[in-house]
Amino acid sequence: MSFSNPEDAPQEPGPEPSTSKKKKKRKQPQQEASIQALTRAGHGALLAGRNHEALTSFQRAFILASEAPQTRDTPVLRACAFNLGAAYVETGDPARGLELLLRAQPQEKAQGGCPGDQCFNVALAYQALGKLPQALAWYHRALGHYRPLGDQGQAQAKMGACYQALGQPELAARCLQEASRAYAQAGQPQAAALAAGAVAGCMLESGRHGVVEVVQVLEESQRLAERSPERELLGQLYNDLGLSYSQLRLFPLAAEAFLRALPLCRGPGEEATVLRNLGAAHSALGNYQEARDVHQKAADLHGSVGQRREQGRSFGSLAFALSQLGDHRAARDSYLHALQAARDTGDTKGQWQACEGLGAAAARLGQHDQALRYYKEALARSQKEPDSVRDRLVAKLADAMRTHLAQAGLVPTYTLVR
Repeated sequence: MSFSNPEDAPQEPGPEPSTSKKKKKRKQPQQEASIQALTRAGHGALLAGRNHEALTSFQRAFILASEAPQTRDTPVLRACAFNLGAAYVETGDPARGLELLLRAQPQEKAQGGCPGDQCFNVALAYQALGKLPQALAWYHRALGHYRPLGDQGQAQAKMGACYQALGQPELAARCLQEASRAYAQAGQPQAAALAAGAVAGCMLESGRHGVVEVVQVLEESQRLAERSPERELLGQLYNDLGLSYSQLRLFPLAAEAFLRALPLCRGPGEEATVLRNLGAAHSALGNYQEARDVHQKAADLHGSVGQRREQGRSFGSLAFALSQLGDHRAARDSYLHALQAARDTGDTKGQWQACEGLGAAAARLGQHDQALRYYKEALARSQKEPDSVRDRLVAKLADAMRTHLAQAGLVPTYTLVR
């Protein structure tokens, strides 16, 4: 987000004051100096990440500019309106910010304004308000000013996000591809890598691109990431690459990407998420011992930071790995942990998934009455799931019922031979 400086705005000449206005004349330079000082303070607070402090400074500058006769309806007031509007958007009040940004009236360069930034900030406000077609129109206007400067990366990336939210992944991919190129040319390899990774996600979402084409984009994203001296966002990038490889069912490459992400994680919650994804890749590859160990660690980490819902999902994944290793008692215990966590957090999907797993574990342990009970509960809690899920649960429930009745001697277990 960009801000303006009233010191850079051209001053409109005013009439010479009469003798009776000497006090006002002396007051004018003081007001202008105060506006400039408040604006500088606002910029400094922004650079330090103190957004609400910046908002207060810009508010005071705007009020002074509105009250002072020599700055009223001048580029100085418009610059103050622009700064305050942008600050409102930045601090979560896009409606008030948009009103001020439109009031700022984009000016031509010859008049000292910054039209590209004006348009960009108006677009940000519309995007924050969910008015995406209006946001796209203003981003297009901003691009007209940014392209000659080679500074269009951020605007293209924002347009890509708008198109993706509108359900148009092909258009989103084109914008994000342009953003990646612009960032790379501007010497910002990390931003270029993130944009390229987002391109791959849009390509997968559209379903119009082959595996080779998507992999080429993912490899380009990884090459750009490896060129970046910045490490802050690379953990998230490698995790996203792993998810894309998983969608392509290229699980060895997915596991490699998740392993690269682990040392770059910025906290236990993020590390736990990457570990869950790594565990899923190991399970898909049949490496169930590795999956068991990774999911156990993920469950512990999620629990340590109070992420109860995610912890429950990790217990469910751990239980599956244990079941594949033949340890059905341990699998049952983990599914019970998963079910309790899902109940604690109101996670309906987690509840029926845990019940399905408990039904399978009970059946393996010969506890067919319990299997029947858990499959019934799973079916009851999966009302909003696709037919394929419910058909699977019905089949398991019917099988458990037949076995239970057979054990009770209520149905014959033999088959007729002709």
